[in-house]
Amino acid sequence: RRSLARVHLLLLGRLAASFLLAFVLLGGSAVNGLDQTWRSLSVKVQNWDWDLLAWEIGALKEKAFEQVSRPALTLDRAQQAALVRSYSERAQQIATLEGKIDALFSASDGQVTVESQALQDQLTALRQEQAAVRTQVEQIIELQISHELAQEGIGIASLPFPPVLFTFTEPPKKLVVSPRGRIDTVYYAMLQPDLPAAEREAIEETILADDNFSAYIANIGGLGAFPTQVIDRAPVDWILTTVAHEWVHNYLSLFPLGLNYSTSADLTILNETVADIVGDEIGLRALRSFYPDLAAAHAATTGSESAGEAADEKEDGAFNFRKEMRHTREIVDQFLALGRIRDAEEYMEIRRILFNENGYPLRKLNQAYFAFHGSYGTSAAATSPIGPKLEQLRTLVPDVETFLAAVRTFTAPEDLDRTLQEWEARHEGVKAKK
Repeated sequence: RRSLARVHLLLLGRLAASFLLAFVLLGGSAVNGLDQTWRSLSVKVQNWDWDLLAWEIGALKEKAFEQVSRPALTLDRAQQAALVRSYSERAQQIATLEGKIDALFSASDGQVTVESQALQDQLTALRQEQAAVRTQVEQIIELQISHELAQEGIGIASLPFPPVLFTFTEPPKKLVVSPRGRIDTVYYAMLQPDLPAAEREAIEETILADDNFSAYIANIGGLGAFPTQVIDRAPVDWILTTVAHEWVHNYLSLFPLGLNYSTSADLTILNETVADIVGDEIGLRALRSFYPDLAAAHAATTGSESAGEAADEKEDGAFNFRKEMRHTREIVDQFLALGRIRDAEEYMEIRRILFNENGYPLRKLNQAYFAFHGSYGTSAAATSPIGPKLEQLRTLVPDVETFLAAVRTFTAPEDLDRTLQEWEARHEGVKAKK
């Protein structure tokens, strides 16, 4: 009991500090609204702006109550894992039901049918089950990711800081705007999660027609607010890695790398790639620690996918998404470098159709699409050397804590080059001594 009371006091202290840090953690993501063009773009989406401040206040209040009640601590380790599994399974059932209901409404011109009503009743019941245990499931996952971070020595008194706090919710959609003549994010905005498809298309087309910019509104799987946001309609492994990924953004926002997130495209790529690398590593460690059977299945699947990709590379005529998307980006870059904007856009549309025909449904493929997906250095849509360099650096440093300590002060790509050279020199020195 004394130990539990001590943990409660530490958690409450960290949470109080977190209230003060909540908005600092987003400091690097502010958009300068003084620019005339940006004001024009802002007006076009003002009816769908997502209210970050209101969400932050409500979410922090909820998390403060949870830190006191600690509902997950009433369950043992096996019960906690079972609860997370069942929650994830129901979440995926909900996603399937929603898809079926949408298809039925589309086929019946928006009219309620006996079948759609029956599915709606099932959906309502599942949502009620989810709501009853959501708080417990969130806390369990927070504890699991915190455990892995503590194993790395990241935090204060064996507790990670910032604390791992997230909530299952539908994150906002992200509008990304790029010039047509180059691939670069010059404006972005978070829009309401329930933005209708027709309105999404209208916004993108209006920005193209009125401002001559390429626009893309993306669905995102999580958001590094505080608490972070994560969707729940995914397997356990994806949820764990995404919670860890978003925590990394919170962590980095206390240091120069995170605070300069939006300063340049290169710094955005640095941030996102670091979050990808660490998020995947910590999330998969949690999967192995708490869900060993799922970890084994994940490893088998990943291994078979890697083998399949290697086979695709060798087999003539096989369609490999990563290879084809990387090739698409390279050709687009060449067109744009020559100033052949229309040729680049016509080519992207031809390639979008090709991807769809081969089982990869892309709603839009334009400069803004590449600006968004290219910010993740390990993505197939990325051509920046930053991703491979960060992956190489991670192989040279001994652990996650050292990796984060090495990258968190970066303010330019040159910092990565210098640090990578230093670690390569260390390894060469060790080899020479042997």
